[in-house]
Amino acid sequence: MGNIESISFAQNDVDKNADSLLHQTNPPQHNSDLRYSVFGPPSPAQWKFQLSFMNSKDQNISAFNFYKKNQRDKTLFLSIINNGLDNANQYRVKQFSAGVVVFPFNDDDRYPFELGGTVDDIIDTSLYNTILFSRFTYRPLKELWLRFGFEYYNGYQAGHGVNPYINSDLKSYYISAKYSMGFLTPMAVLGSGRLEQKTNNSFGAGTFLSFPFNLYAFGGYIKSTDESENISTAAIGRWTPFRYDYLPSGFLIWKHKSDYDFLLGGIFFGNRNLFVQPAALGMVTGMFVSSVTLRVNSQLRQRKLLAISEDYESFDYSLFYVHLNQKINNNANNVGFTALQFYKLFSEVDFLIFSDPVIGLFFTKEINPLFDVKTFKLVDNKENYISYQVGFKIFNDFLFEVIHYPSKRDYTVALSYLLL
Repeated sequence: MGNIESISFAQNDVDKNADSLLHQTNPPQHNSDLRYSVFGPPSPAQWKFQLSFMNSKDQNISAFNFYKKNQRDKTLFLSIINNGLDNANQYRVKQFSAGVVVFPFNDDDRYPFELGGTVDDIIDTSLYNTILFSRFTYRPLKELWLRFGFEYYNGYQAGHGVNPYINSDLKSYYISAKYSMGFLTPMAVLGSGRLEQKTNNSFGAGTFLSFPFNLYAFGGYIKSTDESENISTAAIGRWTPFRYDYLPSGFLIWKHKSDYDFLLGGIFFGNRNLFVQPAALGMVTGMFVSSVTLRVNSQLRQRKLLAISEDYESFDYSLFYVHLNQKINNNANNVGFTALQFYKLFSEVDFLIFSDPVIGLFFTKEINPLFDVKTFKLVDNKENYISYQVGFKIFNDFLFEVIHYPSKRDYTVALSYLLL
């Protein structure tokens, strides 16, 4: 789903029978301990272990995923994928990914340090890909936010002729900052990326605006040494307050450059509507800053390495929209997709050993270049398909989920163990 930063819709786990955060008497902004002023007071950690299997176009992929999650979102994660596909180069690989979030200064969540990495073993070769991301966030004041980051990638792309693999080495450094002045929050970012011997410097600025009824908007622009990397970011939306107010919340974010368009949107409603202000601010900030980071690290930065998304858990009803269009081959062809995803979570259902069933309905439209043997040219091949998801908890400890693509005869099945 493109360059999406870490998204945490809910700040605390909530009783499934309660109306959103209606009964929360100590919301994050009223913490007496300033160490927990960002994410809220400490809460018991949730440990999740997931085994999953994916069958896609006759390619069988097995995976083990694990994470620890508390009020600070996922602070530890691990993923091992066997015979999978690397997101960057589409090689069949064995992949190991891990990461951690630590709070080195007096356990204060205003100063988190994040570190993660991936190693891909390219099957049938002695080659491998190495990916690393790290970042430190500094919040000395409630109004001030600073972030410093470094990312690294060294791997192999498909070559031609006698050299089937071409090595690539990428590095990215950046610093970003924002300062809240009531309804106005200006933001700035500086970054430098290096590919082999070529350096691309970037700098940009944006403004976050807060309006009545919890509405917000953002606009920003980043200028780069390479003009093709100049990028605009815009966002609008509404967050829900720390109590149920019977109104829907949502967001729409658009990123654009000369050969690239990305749209991400969502609408949420129901008693479990937990798209609160910190989630909205974090999402928009992350999308803007990610413009100067390495795209191959987006999954690591999100700490979202599970085979099946769990975003639906924070809402009774949720509708997601994703659109990506990337021009290639001197803008003659396109690659991308458009997806609509609707989820209904039945959080009030508790029958025998089963609880919290979820139903998801999805529509996807893909565009991929296809070589036409008649014209010896690449043409845009469009494919539409429908898929659905079913899931439920067993004994409130095991979570079973399956996604099926009927027309493609693909499916993903996952069994998770939840330890609270």
